[in-house]
Amino acid sequence: MSEVLYQAINSVLTLFLIGLVGYSLARIGLITNNIKSFFPIMVVRVTLPSFLLSSTVKNYARADLSLLANWIGLGLVTVTLTYGLAFLISHFIIRPQGRRRGIFCAAFSFSNTMYIGIPINLALFGDQALGPAMAYFLANGIFFWTIGNYLMSLDGQFGKVPIVSLETVKRLLPPPMIGFAIGIFLVLIGFQPPKFFLDAATLLGSMNTPLAIMYIGLGFYGLSLSSLKPIKEVIAVLGGRFLICPAITVTFCLLAQTQTLTTQVFTTQSALPVLAASSIMAGYYQSDTNYANVLVSLSTILSLLTIPLIRVLVIYL
Repeated sequence: MSEVLYQAINSVLTLFLIGLVGYSLARIGLITNNIKSFFPIMVVRVTLPSFLLSSTVKNYARADLSLLANWIGLGLVTVTLTYGLAFLISHFIIRPQGRRRGIFCAAFSFSNTMYIGIPINLALFGDQALGPAMAYFLANGIFFWTIGNYLMSLDGQFGKVPIVSLETVKRLLPPPMIGFAIGIFLVLIGFQPPKFFLDAATLLGSMNTPLAIMYIGLGFYGLSLSSLKPIKEVIAVLGGRFLICPAITVTFCLLAQTQTLTTQVFTTQSALPVLAASSIMAGYYQSDTNYANVLVSLSTILSLLTIPLIRVLVIYL
C-alpha cells in the first residue's frame, strides 16, 4: 500500500512541477499566445505520433498481436459504453454550455493511462500488468483519436463537416493514429527499422508528456474562475471519471469473465485523471481550453485521494 501511495503522489507531483514550469514561463512573459499555439501542434503532429510508432515497434512482436488485439477489443467495448453514456448525458441531462460538448464527453470518458496509469499498475501488480495496461492505453487512445477527436473538432473554430467527406477522414485519422497504424504495419510485416530511426522517434516521443503538461500550465496563467461554471458540468465529469467509468469497466469485465489481473488493471486504468490530450486538442481546435485545463487539473489533484482507494477496492475483484 505504501509503495502504491508513494507512486501515486510521485506521479502527480511530477506532473504539477512540469505544469508549474509552463505557468511560470507564461507569467514572466517568455511564452506569449503566439508561441503557446506551437505546443498542441508539436504534440499532435510530431511527438505523439513518434511515441506511438516507436513504442509499438519496440514493445511488440507479431506473435503478441493476437492477445493484444483481444485486450484492445475488450478495452474498446468498455470505452465505447462509457463514451456513449457521456454522449447521452451531454445531450439530455447536462447539456454543456458553448463549445464544450466534445470536451465534456472526452473528459468524462478518457483517462491518463500512460504517464499515471502504467506506473501505477506496475506498482500495484508487477511487470505482468504491462500487457493489459498497454492494451487499455491503446484502446483509450484509438477511441480518443478517432471518435473523440472528431467530436472535439466540432467544438472548435473549424465548424462541422459532412459525415462522408475527406475532411471527416482527416479528423478520424489524425497524425497520432497514423503513427500507431504505421507501427502496427511494421510489426505485422516483421520489419525492424534502423536503430537511428527508432532512436530519433523515441527521443521525439519523450518530449510528448512534458510539452502536453507544460501547455496545461500555460493555460492556467490568466485562468478565470468562470471556467468552473456551471459547476454541475465539472461534478458530472469527475463523477464519470472516478465512479461511472470504473463501474462500467469492472461490470463488463466480470460479465466477460476476464482474468482477475486483466479486470484489476482495466478497472485501475479506467479510474484515472482526465486525459491530458483533451486540453491539447481543445487548444488545437481553438475551443474552450480553460474548461479543458480545469477538468484535467482538478481530476489530477483528486487522484491523490482516489488512487489509494482504488488500490484497496481492486483487491476484492
